[in-house]
Amino acid sequence: MSEPVYTYGRPVWRELMTRDAAKARAFYAELFGWTYEDVDLGERGNYTRILIGGKALGGLWEVLPDNPSPSLWMSYVSVPDVDAVARQAVQLGGKVVRGPAEFTGRGRFAVVRDFAGAVFIVFHALAGDPPLEPVRPGEFCWESIATPDVPRAKDFYEKLLGWKALKGREGAEALFTVDGTLEGQIADLLHTQGFTPAWMPSVRVEKLGLMSERVAELGGEVIAHFSVFRVGRIAVVSDPVGGQLSIYEPTSR
Repeated sequence: MSEPVYTYGRPVWRELMTRDAAKARAFYAELFGWTYEDVDLGERGNYTRILIGGKALGGLWEVLPDNPSPSLWMSYVSVPDVDAVARQAVQLGGKVVRGPAEFTGRGRFAVVRDFAGAVFIVFHALAGDPPLEPVRPGEFCWESIATPDVPRAKDFYEKLLGWKALKGREGAEALFTVDGTLEGQIADLLHTQGFTPAWMPSVRVEKLGLMSERVAELGGEVIAHFSVFRVGRIAVVSDPVGGQLSIYEPTSR
Protein backbone atom coordinates (compact mmCIF):
# COMPACT_ATOMS: atom_id res chain seq x y z
CA MET A 1 0.00 0.00 0.00
CA SER A 2 1.37 3.42 -0.97
CA GLU A 3 1.99 6.08 1.64
CA PRO A 4 -0.63 8.87 1.97
CA VAL A 5 0.24 12.07 0.09
CA TYR A 6 -0.38 15.44 1.73
CA THR A 7 -0.54 19.01 0.40
CA TYR A 8 -0.19 20.86 3.70
CA GLY A 9 -1.56 24.39 3.76
CA ARG A 10 -4.03 23.78 0.94
CA PRO A 11 -7.82 23.72 1.31
CA VAL A 12 -8.89 20.13 0.64
CA TRP A 13 -12.66 20.09 1.33
CA ARG A 14 -15.54 22.56 1.58
CA GLU A 15 -18.72 22.18 3.58
CA LEU A 16 -21.99 24.09 3.78
CA MET A 17 -23.96 24.32 7.02
CA THR A 18 -27.40 25.45 5.86
CA ARG A 19 -30.76 26.12 7.45
CA ASP A 20 -32.61 24.72 4.41
CA ALA A 21 -30.83 21.87 2.65
CA ALA A 22 -33.48 21.38 -0.05
CA LYS A 23 -33.41 25.03 -1.08
CA ALA A 24 -29.59 25.19 -1.04
CA ARG A 25 -29.25 21.97 -3.05
CA ALA A 26 -31.64 23.22 -5.73
CA PHE A 27 -29.84 26.58 -5.99
CA TYR A 28 -26.35 25.14 -6.46
CA ALA A 29 -27.52 22.36 -8.77
CA GLU A 30 -29.01 24.96 -11.13
CA LEU A 31 -26.09 27.39 -10.78
CA PHE A 32 -23.09 25.04 -11.05
CA GLY A 33 -24.51 21.71 -12.23
CA TRP A 34 -23.69 20.01 -8.94
CA THR A 35 -25.18 16.63 -8.09
CA TYR A 36 -25.56 15.07 -4.66
CA GLU A 37 -25.13 11.81 -2.82
CA ASP A 38 -26.79 11.29 0.57
CA VAL A 39 -24.93 9.42 3.30
CA ASP A 40 -26.67 8.06 6.41
CA LEU A 41 -24.51 8.76 9.46
CA GLY A 42 -26.88 7.15 11.95
CA GLU A 43 -27.31 9.22 15.11
CA ARG A 44 -25.41 12.10 13.50
CA GLY A 45 -28.11 12.44 10.84
CA ASN A 46 -27.77 12.69 7.07
CA TYR A 47 -24.79 14.11 5.23
CA THR A 48 -24.83 15.17 1.59
CA ARG A 49 -21.75 14.84 -0.59
CA ILE A 50 -21.42 17.42 -3.37
CA LEU A 51 -20.22 16.12 -6.74
CA ILE A 52 -19.61 17.32 -10.27
CA GLY A 53 -18.95 14.82 -13.03
CA GLY A 54 -18.65 12.14 -10.36
CA LYS A 55 -15.86 14.02 -8.55
CA ALA A 56 -16.47 14.77 -4.85
CA LEU A 57 -16.03 18.47 -4.04
CA GLY A 58 -17.42 18.86 -0.54
CA GLY A 59 -20.40 18.28 1.68
CA LEU A 60 -23.60 19.77 3.02
CA TRP A 61 -25.36 19.56 6.41
CA GLU A 62 -28.74 20.91 7.45
CA VAL A 63 -28.57 22.83 10.73
CA LEU A 64 -30.96 21.50 13.38
CA PRO A 65 -33.96 23.79 14.08
CA ASP A 66 -32.80 24.55 17.65
CA ASN A 67 -29.33 25.58 16.43
CA PRO A 68 -29.14 29.40 16.03
CA SER A 69 -26.15 29.27 13.67
CA PRO A 70 -26.61 31.03 10.31
CA SER A 71 -25.98 29.29 6.99
CA LEU A 72 -22.23 29.19 6.47
CA TRP A 73 -19.61 27.74 4.12
CA MET A 74 -16.50 26.34 5.82
CA SER A 75 -13.18 25.25 4.34
CA TYR A 76 -10.93 22.41 5.52
CA VAL A 77 -7.19 23.15 5.38
CA SER A 78 -4.68 20.29 5.45
CA VAL A 79 -2.17 20.51 8.32
CA PRO A 80 0.42 18.04 9.64
CA ASP A 81 -0.55 18.39 13.33
CA VAL A 82 -4.09 19.53 14.19
CA ASP A 83 -3.42 19.88 17.92
CA ALA A 84 -0.32 22.03 17.43
CA VAL A 85 -2.11 24.31 14.96
CA ALA A 86 -5.09 24.66 17.31
CA ARG A 87 -2.81 25.74 20.16
CA GLN A 88 -1.03 28.25 17.94
CA ALA A 89 -4.35 29.70 16.74
CA VAL A 90 -5.17 30.64 20.34
CA GLN A 91 -1.71 32.15 20.83
CA LEU A 92 -2.27 34.32 17.74
CA GLY A 93 -5.58 35.67 19.04
CA GLY A 94 -7.95 33.13 17.53
CA LYS A 95 -10.25 30.64 19.24
CA VAL A 96 -10.84 26.91 18.95
CA VAL A 97 -14.60 26.51 18.57
CA ARG A 98 -14.61 22.71 18.53
CA GLY A 99 -12.02 19.99 18.98
CA PRO A 100 -9.39 18.93 18.38
CA ALA A 101 -11.29 15.69 17.85
CA GLU A 102 -11.44 12.60 15.67
CA PHE A 103 -13.54 12.05 12.58
CA THR A 104 -13.99 8.30 13.00
CA GLY A 105 -12.09 6.55 10.24
CA ARG A 106 -11.24 9.81 8.46
CA GLY A 107 -8.77 11.83 10.49
CA ARG A 108 -8.47 14.59 13.06
CA PHE A 109 -9.91 18.11 12.95
CA ALA A 110 -10.46 21.36 14.85
CA VAL A 111 -12.86 24.20 14.09
CA VAL A 112 -10.99 27.51 14.42
CA ARG A 113 -12.19 31.11 14.53
CA ASP A 114 -9.60 33.72 13.61
CA PHE A 115 -9.10 36.98 15.53
CA ALA A 116 -11.88 38.72 13.55
CA GLY A 117 -14.44 35.90 13.68
CA ALA A 118 -13.86 34.10 10.35
CA VAL A 119 -14.32 30.34 10.83
CA PHE A 120 -12.39 27.52 9.13
CA ILE A 121 -11.35 23.93 9.87
CA VAL A 122 -7.85 22.48 10.15
CA PHE A 123 -7.73 18.82 9.19
CA HIS A 124 -5.36 15.88 8.89
CA ALA A 125 -6.79 13.02 6.82
CA LEU A 126 -5.70 9.45 7.50
CA ALA A 127 -5.89 8.58 3.80
CA GLY A 128 -4.02 11.66 2.60
CA ASP A 129 -5.26 14.64 0.60
CA PRO A 130 -7.03 14.73 -2.78
CA PRO A 131 -4.62 14.85 -5.74
CA LEU A 132 -3.86 18.25 -7.26
CA GLU A 133 -5.68 18.53 -10.59
CA PRO A 134 -6.58 21.35 -13.00
CA VAL A 135 -9.71 23.17 -11.83
CA ARG A 136 -12.72 22.95 -14.12
CA PRO A 137 -15.82 25.21 -14.16
CA GLY A 138 -18.10 24.36 -11.26
CA GLU A 139 -15.20 23.27 -9.02
CA PHE A 140 -13.65 25.07 -6.06
CA CYS A 141 -10.42 26.87 -6.89
CA TRP A 142 -9.38 28.90 -3.82
CA GLU A 143 -10.73 30.81 -0.82
CA SER A 144 -11.63 34.47 -0.37
CA ILE A 145 -11.10 35.65 3.21
CA ALA A 146 -12.89 38.83 4.31
CA THR A 147 -11.22 40.65 7.20
CA PRO A 148 -11.39 44.09 8.87
CA ASP A 149 -7.63 44.08 9.62
CA VAL A 150 -5.45 43.18 6.64
CA PRO A 151 -1.99 43.43 8.29
CA ARG A 152 -3.08 41.29 11.23
CA ALA A 153 -4.72 38.73 8.92
CA LYS A 154 -1.51 38.43 6.90
CA ASP A 155 0.46 37.76 10.08
CA PHE A 156 -2.13 35.33 11.48
CA TYR A 157 -2.34 33.07 8.42
CA GLU A 158 1.33 33.19 7.51
CA LYS A 159 2.28 32.03 11.00
CA LEU A 160 -0.57 29.56 11.47
CA LEU A 161 -0.71 27.83 8.08
CA GLY A 162 2.68 28.61 6.58
CA TRP A 163 1.17 30.68 3.78
CA LYS A 164 3.15 33.35 1.93
CA ALA A 165 1.50 36.70 1.20
CA LEU A 166 2.04 38.46 -2.11
CA LYS A 167 1.14 42.07 -2.76
CA GLY A 168 -2.53 42.34 -3.68
CA ARG A 169 -3.78 43.48 -7.05
CA GLU A 170 -6.88 45.54 -7.82
CA GLY A 171 -9.72 44.45 -5.53
CA ALA A 172 -7.62 42.16 -3.33
CA GLU A 173 -5.51 43.37 -0.42
CA ALA A 174 -3.22 40.33 -0.61
CA LEU A 175 -2.86 36.97 -2.30
CA PHE A 176 -1.81 33.96 -0.23
CA THR A 177 0.22 31.18 -1.83
CA VAL A 178 1.89 28.01 -0.62
CA ASP A 179 5.07 28.56 -2.64
CA GLY A 180 5.42 32.31 -3.16
CA THR A 181 4.12 32.26 -6.76
CA LEU A 182 0.79 33.16 -8.38
CA GLU A 183 0.54 29.58 -9.62
CA GLY A 184 0.49 28.43 -6.01
CA GLN A 185 -2.33 30.79 -5.00
CA ILE A 186 -4.76 29.33 -2.48
CA ALA A 187 -6.55 32.42 -1.12
CA ASP A 188 -7.13 36.12 -1.58
CA LEU A 189 -7.58 38.56 1.27
CA LEU A 190 -10.38 41.12 0.98
CA HIS A 191 -10.90 44.11 3.25
CA THR A 192 -14.33 43.82 4.87
CA GLN A 193 -16.76 46.20 3.19
CA GLY A 194 -20.23 45.69 4.58
CA PHE A 195 -20.15 41.93 5.04
CA THR A 196 -19.16 39.71 7.95
CA PRO A 197 -15.56 38.47 8.33
CA ALA A 198 -15.60 35.00 6.81
CA TRP A 199 -13.91 32.38 4.70
CA MET A 200 -15.69 32.04 1.36
CA PRO A 201 -14.73 29.21 -0.98
CA SER A 202 -14.47 30.34 -4.60
CA VAL A 203 -15.95 28.42 -7.53
CA ARG A 204 -14.55 28.77 -11.04
CA VAL A 205 -17.06 29.86 -13.69
CA GLU A 206 -16.77 30.68 -17.39
CA LYS A 207 -18.84 33.88 -17.65
CA LEU A 208 -19.08 35.88 -14.45
CA GLY A 209 -21.65 38.36 -15.75
CA LEU A 210 -24.10 35.68 -16.83
CA MET A 211 -23.54 33.70 -13.64
CA SER A 212 -24.19 36.80 -11.52
CA GLU A 213 -27.50 37.30 -13.32
CA ARG A 214 -28.33 33.64 -12.76
CA VAL A 215 -27.64 34.00 -9.02
CA ALA A 216 -30.35 36.67 -8.80
CA GLU A 217 -32.78 34.67 -10.96
CA LEU A 218 -32.42 31.70 -8.61
CA GLY A 219 -33.18 33.76 -5.51
CA GLY A 220 -29.63 34.54 -4.41
CA GLU A 221 -27.87 37.90 -4.12
CA VAL A 222 -24.70 39.40 -5.58
CA ILE A 223 -23.02 41.26 -2.71
CA ALA A 224 -19.86 42.66 -4.32
CA HIS A 225 -17.66 42.54 -7.43
CA PHE A 226 -13.84 42.68 -7.63
CA SER A 227 -11.37 42.70 -10.51
CA VAL A 228 -7.87 41.35 -9.87
CA PHE A 229 -5.36 42.39 -12.53
CA ARG A 230 -3.96 39.45 -14.53
CA VAL A 231 -5.95 37.03 -12.35
CA GLY A 232 -9.63 37.54 -13.17
CA ARG A 233 -12.98 38.80 -11.94
CA ILE A 234 -14.62 37.78 -8.66
CA ALA A 235 -18.13 38.22 -7.27
CA VAL A 236 -19.20 37.55 -3.68
CA VAL A 237 -22.65 35.96 -3.72
CA SER A 238 -25.18 34.65 -1.23
CA ASP A 239 -27.46 31.66 -1.77
CA PRO A 240 -31.19 31.99 -0.90
CA VAL A 241 -30.54 30.66 2.62
CA GLY A 242 -27.65 33.04 3.39
CA GLY A 243 -24.56 30.93 2.65
CA GLN A 244 -21.87 33.10 1.05
CA LEU A 245 -19.17 32.11 -1.41
CA SER A 246 -17.40 33.75 -4.33
CA ILE A 247 -17.43 32.95 -8.03
CA TYR A 248 -14.37 33.49 -10.19
CA GLU A 249 -13.79 33.97 -13.92
CA PRO A 250 -10.08 33.72 -14.81
CA THR A 251 -8.45 36.23 -17.11
CA SER A 252 -8.02 34.90 -20.64
CA ARG A 253 -4.38 34.17 -21.39
